[in-house]
Amino acid sequence: MQVGIVGFAGSGKSTLFELLTGARPDPARTHSGQVGVAVLADPRLDFLATLHNPKKTTPATIEFLDTPGLLKGAQAENAQRLGLIREGDALLVVLSGFAASDPAAELKQFNDELLLADLVVVGNRVERLEASVKKPRPDREQQLKELDLVKRALAVLEEGKTVASLELTPDEKKPMRSFGLLTDKPRVVVLNAPAGSERDRAIGLLGPGSAAIDVKLELELAALEPDERVAFMAEMEIAELGRDRVIRLAYDAVGMITFFTAGEPEVRGWNLERGATAMEAAGKIHTDLAKGFIRAEVSAWDEIHAAGTLKEAKARKLERLEGKNYIVKDGDVIYFRSGL
Repeated sequence: MQVGIVGFAGSGKSTLFELLTGARPDPARTHSGQVGVAVLADPRLDFLATLHNPKKTTPATIEFLDTPGLLKGAQAENAQRLGLIREGDALLVVLSGFAASDPAAELKQFNDELLLADLVVVGNRVERLEASVKKPRPDREQQLKELDLVKRALAVLEEGKTVASLELTPDEKKPMRSFGLLTDKPRVVVLNAPAGSERDRAIGLLGPGSAAIDVKLELELAALEPDERVAFMAEMEIAELGRDRVIRLAYDAVGMITFFTAGEPEVRGWNLERGATAMEAAGKIHTDLAKGFIRAEVSAWDEIHAAGTLKEAKARKLERLEGKNYIVKDGDVIYFRSGL
């Protein structure tokens, strides 16, 4: 799963990328995009590690793509730059909240750029299909269905609405996703601004799924030793860092949950698509584990936490047996039995 970090040039987008992933922006990749991996901070993983004292602890991760900043008034070039993230699963939109900026207006302008970029893609597809269905061909009926679908998408875009606002059947969602339309992707909005009443007012205008963070300040904090960071945060009256909150919002936006495997060799958090089965979860670990799937021994993390110790958790017999079609829940701790 990959989240594209997008925004206008000067929004602090690349600095946020560095904060989230720890990777310094590479000037050589300014126009091609740069990929980095962010660690998902999870106190549940930390607790399981205290119980098992493993040789290795591995957190879940999420991938971010830092894309070239958009240029105001350069729609054709912006459409090209946005094309880099059509394969991504979600957008992380960065807005500037410094100086005399107007984040709400900037967000509207950014939304317009997405609409225009999608209009080009959908409009071109409509033209090609209209020409194609005039000729006899074995897949003509399928193309007629697709033509109807993309015409509906074109209509909502021309009204200034997102493709995500279309009410689609499950059979229609799959071909629509293949276009990588930007207005069909889930997103998180991040306001890059210093703390204060102005930031609080601005974030209130940006709607749900948004967060505020002083990116430069947090990057400076990340460079401090832990004790220094705690002292500085106390002095500045910073209750919590925004970095982990932003990563969690992005993780949720792409529809991911975390399940855990735990033992003496390793305690690990695993990414899994929400709604996936136990057999699909086994496949995340190893394909052979899924092929030879016998059963999953599942415990809920909150029940383990309530037990307090591994000994008490075992005494309470919290594990239950689940089959391959069990829908994995966020926080499940699973041991897989396999015949291979």
